[in-house]
Amino acid sequence: MKISYDETRKLFRMVSSEMEYAFAVNQYGRLINLYWGAPNRSESDYDILLSYNPVIKPGPRGVQRAEYPSRDSFDFGEPCLRAAFDDGAETLRLVYSSHVISGGELRVTLRDEYYPLEVELVYTTWGDLPLVGRRAVIKNTGSEPVRLDSAKSAAFWLPYGRRWRLTHYAGDWASEYQKQQQLLTQSSLRLETSQLTDAAAHHTPFFALDADGGSTEELGEVYFGMLHWSGDFQMTFETQHTQQLDCLGVTGGVSDYMSRPVLCGGESFVTPLFTCGFSSRGFGHMSEILYDWQFDYILPRGDKTDKGHGERPIICNTWYPYEFDIDEKKLLDYIPKVKRIGGELFVIDDGWMSGRTNDRAGLGDWVADPKRFPGGLGKIADAVHDAGLLFGIWVEPEMVNPDSDLYRAHPDWILSEPNRNPLTMRSQYILDMSREDIRDWAIDWLDELIESAKLDYLKWDMNRQANELGLYALERAVSVKYMRSIEYIWRHINEKYPDLLLENCAGGGGRADFGMLGFADRMNRSDNADPIDVMTIHENYSTFFVPKLAGGAGNVSPSPNGINGRAVPLEFRIASGMTGSMSIGIDLLTADDATLERLKSAIAEFKLHRRALQNSYVYRIASVYDHSYQVLEYLERDKNEFTVFAFGHNLHQWDKQLPRFRMRGLDPDAVYESDGVRMSGAALMNIGIQLRLMGDYTSSVSFWHRV
Repeated sequence: MKISYDETRKLFRMVSSEMEYAFAVNQYGRLINLYWGAPNRSESDYDILLSYNPVIKPGPRGVQRAEYPSRDSFDFGEPCLRAAFDDGAETLRLVYSSHVISGGELRVTLRDEYYPLEVELVYTTWGDLPLVGRRAVIKNTGSEPVRLDSAKSAAFWLPYGRRWRLTHYAGDWASEYQKQQQLLTQSSLRLETSQLTDAAAHHTPFFALDADGGSTEELGEVYFGMLHWSGDFQMTFETQHTQQLDCLGVTGGVSDYMSRPVLCGGESFVTPLFTCGFSSRGFGHMSEILYDWQFDYILPRGDKTDKGHGERPIICNTWYPYEFDIDEKKLLDYIPKVKRIGGELFVIDDGWMSGRTNDRAGLGDWVADPKRFPGGLGKIADAVHDAGLLFGIWVEPEMVNPDSDLYRAHPDWILSEPNRNPLTMRSQYILDMSREDIRDWAIDWLDELIESAKLDYLKWDMNRQANELGLYALERAVSVKYMRSIEYIWRHINEKYPDLLLENCAGGGGRADFGMLGFADRMNRSDNADPIDVMTIHENYSTFFVPKLAGGAGNVSPSPNGINGRAVPLEFRIASGMTGSMSIGIDLLTADDATLERLKSAIAEFKLHRRALQNSYVYRIASVYDHSYQVLEYLERDKNEFTVFAFGHNLHQWDKQLPRFRMRGLDPDAVYESDGVRMSGAALMNIGIQLRLMGDYTSSVSFWHRV
């Protein structure tokens, strides 16, 4: 994306082949937003907007569509920044001071006309992708303290004169990322969370907007954005009726509900990144943009150097079959079974710590139970590695049980309110990770565990939220410092152990968000592995995340399922598991030979296509929201292979004759083959393929390759 500045017009432009973002400095020194959408031709295209625009009011009455709103005079919209000074003043008048363009980054400095407050707006781009990331660095340049009552990352303005439909994703534990859609009226709608430790299970910090709800998977303009933050956040969608033209602004950043940091002289507050993007070809192309961004720029370690080709190993995890009922003998007996079916990574989940035979004890004491693991973790690690497998383990660093040596030694380490009995949830308290001493303690024991247990993989979990944030939580900005500490620890682990695979889990998908995206090789999709529920969960998860990130203890889950008791045939569960990163949660010690052999053959087939599946776009050919069936196309980015997954349940007689399903994104001149059937890319996209799905728990997987 090219960044430019026209001195004559005082116009900033960021232009890619698909998107343009533009703003300018007006005659009063204020930054005004001009445009976000498909690219224009030249700077002169903006002369009409700069000379007169009914939505951008020049003159002393103030500015609407401010690039970084701060409650300037007669701007009544949602502000990004509110500050309280020592003399009681609470308004800001931010004017342009300077800017620097360096490669793909723009920095614009604003200063208040009177008070010693400086704001640096930072704009980030990624190659030619139609994306612009924004964050703000707010600095107290004086000597007296300044309280920030609101400090958002950015405001984005939609083209005026339209009615907008909002698409966002909300839910709860075991029902994450459920699609929500609504038309926005002249009002203010806010998405927010205030549970401290996670956000995504309840509101994923992501939005998409299309005019009048008219966009589809393949057609229409979609404006979208995501906040790179895993803690408490706010996104506000405010439609103002201005000069008879509807004007929608979107502001987003950390929540000010429980965070109003005080900046002493010289101190700064840095907001998280808030990225906006634009698709001119519907929601499907929006997903393509997000996939390219992750493959080429965001995913950690090997993905950055190998253009997204880093493959995820097949996991066998102890949680679903055994939960806390694990010991040395059982796990040593389990290892050959993992090897037999073709598993590659053996993971001990919760239950390995001292006294941890249920969820009421052991959290905080990160040593192996000497009674159940007399040889320690080292004996298990050696056996796993001797079998040619990778070894991993589960931890929950942010939590502590009352029944633990850690809590008995440090009862003051937990988040709690004075004169209240601290409340438990899942029999645990939350450690005050906003404190640097506790953060550093966590780093010390994690380093020791990773090295002593010879880990190849670490799964970080978090299983409760909080509303007891401790003394002076607002002024101490506990909710922000807490999450900054979590990011600090993850960054430390990534840098110190570059070959260690990491899974981000938070009671399932509680932190499946863009804040954690750059730290983890897998992001737990949900604790719910019931494949019927997964039809909805995965369709939405894969709307914005590449499917190889779709973690969890058992993509191929046990039956009956522990979430809802549903019994599902093995074939359906295997097909469902292939859509994600492929992990096995079945009890291999009690499984019969037929089950083990079927898992072995399925894993072998998956490995043949894994490189393509894990480097593919996902197209929603038929949505589970519209039918009793679902069809997903996984198209490798070089268009040499594609896979069609089809799932059906509760199909009726009138569903027997399904339509031909037209593929997307193929090379029209290429010829593709599957099981002896050959079709051109053009025919696959224009004529389509026939699938047969009948009754309940019916699935189909077909692999196609370029001839």
